[in-house]
Amino acid sequence: MSSLLPPNATKLERNIEQLGERTTRLPVPFIELHRVEQCPVPFLAWLAWDHRVEYWRSDWSEAEKRQAIEESTAFNAQRGTRSSIESLLSKFAENFQLKAWHEFNPPQAPFTFVVIIKDVSISIDQLLQIQTAVEATKSARDNFSISAKVVSSGNIQIVGACHSGETVKLSTL
Repeated sequence: MSSLLPPNATKLERNIEQLGERTTRLPVPFIELHRVEQCPVPFLAWLAWDHRVEYWRSDWSEAEKRQAIEESTAFNAQRGTRSSIESLLSKFAENFQLKAWHEFNPPQAPFTFVVIIKDVSISIDQLLQIQTAVEATKSARDNFSISAKVVSSGNIQIVGACHSGETVKLSTL
């Protein structure tokens, strides 16, 4: 390959040119990296970032990751709408209700809504997943709260102590 450098190029410039030639010969599958069905599994997170998948979990199966990337185009077109939040919530809970500020009597503060999860108890981890997903989907102006039965567990230890004895007073009189 002929050099594009001038005859008075420095050694550093020539080394950089040689490095560039070597990197162009690397077999990088650029086309496969941008296709959901052909992308190697280790690169799916980067493809999801490229497709603006806001909610991503590394513990998902390969099929769930590919499905999230495929659905991202339609989802991003509706981002911030009630239907996009409802479609996302349907992945976490079967029986839920999304209640907007104007549906309350009396109406609540504008641009607020409540996610109500009915008839099922969820864990704190599930609650955090729902909160993260809604925050990634909702409009920037919206505020929300979540109403749900949350199950948590913990250990209680009861400790007691007893001290008994006599008090002796000494005096020098």
